[in-house]
Amino acid sequence: MRSRSIGIGLCTAMSFVAFASLPGLAATSPAMEACSKQWNAMKTAGKTEGMTWHSFWSQCSKDFAAGGGAAAPATSKKTSERVTTTARNEDDSASSAQQKKDCDTKWDANKARTGAHGWHDYFQFMAKCM
Repeated sequence: MRSRSIGIGLCTAMSFVAFASLPGLAATSPAMEACSKQWNAMKTAGKTEGMTWHSFWSQCSKDFAAGGGAAAPATSKKTSERVTTTARNEDDSASSAQQKKDCDTKWDANKARTGAHGWHDYFQFMAKCM
């Protein structure tokens, strides 16, 4: 009986140690690290303005990806409008409509030749074409 209770106690202690170490072993992305630092700084300065971590993380991770790996300062949507800059000119014009039509024609030929299919392949092709 005594050995059984020691075994149960030992198993309990070992599982507690194992579960306690899991968060430390979890992989964190560069975006998560950068956004976490930014969130903590905003919380310390009292600038979260009713924002939750979930909503902040959603926007910050998108900004991080768009910034090529640099976390852009996130702002509350209540206080200011988010300004984004892109390297591409996304104005719709007659030439861009024609370019899309040309790329669609190339996509049809590429699809028949390579067997590519689906939205993922289409968007990857269009990103390279345009």
